Amino acid sequence: MKHKLALTALGSVLMIAFFTTSVMAAEILTIEDFKQQVVTEEHLVKTADNAVFLFDGSSSMGKMFQDTNTPKIKILRDFLIERNMYFPNIGHNFGLYEYAPKFKEVYAMQPYDRQRFGEALNQLPEEASGPTLLARGLEKIEPVLQGLSGRTVVFLISDGTYSTYKGSKYPVLKAQEYADKYNVCFNIIGTADTPEAKNFLEEIAAVNQCSRVIPFETYISRPEYNSGALYVVKSGAKLVTLSDQKVVGLKTDNIQFAWDVDKIDPVFHAELDQIGSFMQSHPESYAVIDGYADNTGTEEYNLRLSRRRAENVANYLMNGFNIASDRLVMLWYGQANPIASNNSEEGRALNRRVEIAIGGLK
Repeated sequence: MKHKLALTALGSVLMIAFFTTSVMAAEILTIEDFKQQVVTEEHLVKTADNAVFLFDGSSSMGKMFQDTNTPKIKILRDFLIERNMYFPNIGHNFGLYEYAPKFKEVYAMQPYDRQRFGEALNQLPEEASGPTLLARGLEKIEPVLQGLSGRTVVFLISDGTYSTYKGSKYPVLKAQEYADKYNVCFNIIGTADTPEAKNFLEEIAAVNQCSRVIPFETYISRPEYNSGALYVVKSGAKLVTLSDQKVVGLKTDNIQFAWDVDKIDPVFHAELDQIGSFMQSHPESYAVIDGYADNTGTEEYNLRLSRRRAENVANYLMNGFNIASDRLVMLWYGQANPIASNNSEEGRALNRRVEIAIGGLK
């Protein structure tokens, strides 16, 4: 079975649609939904405009992944190829670059095209070699970033180590520069295996509120981390899929928050207790937790606030029901994707929320 085990989540996840009046909570979309063309452009909202994939082909990626007897570089390559099968065409620009052992443009930044991007992914190496020239890779993508508009997500595969050379800049400083100048968010797929390397990746993720570190094993088993950085299901969109017919069980309501508050109101404890108990009795399940805010304040502040809301909901489930962290996918979007108008207090109150969806059910 080898590395194929890491990809089983792509076909086994089931979507559950949850409704509170006419408003739907977060949804988990399956590969079947996209193959059946159930999901259209009208169902989705872009949360970023561009995606830059920086692929690490250095020797550290040649380490075997867990007990699969397959190197991480091949696991990651196969995962990206699999994900490309059902990424929606909703107007993103994509670019694919190898940054180690040397910089190479594999798919120049351009409008996403499934077939052409798939051909580019198939050109990625399956064998790892050479040093990790992370600083040089970051420097090389600056001309790409300069030509983009809107938000860009940089998917950076890194083990938290890097090689220095004359004139190289500390990678964290370069990442901070990009975050400030080019509206860049870093989704760091971390393969670090030492405390020092992990701390280095967290430094990069601290450049702004939309950046984060995702452990390698979590990234390839929870595809929502990949798609959630680039799009989310439009609030109010009602999807009917074959998956709905297979699921019986949990309905969740949105967890609402007071203005500028991230603490969970005790009135929602019963709702979260139900979710926690359900997940305890269904150990194969996992939860996608989406945090939101209203439009009061700056975008960066609202991202931080929505992040804290999602984290507090996750902590409630972890601490109260012993749910492992790898069963909780936390995403946060700030003021994006409102479910009501922000022109009234009533609408803003509805937008201050956490949405929860359950996936992984057999």
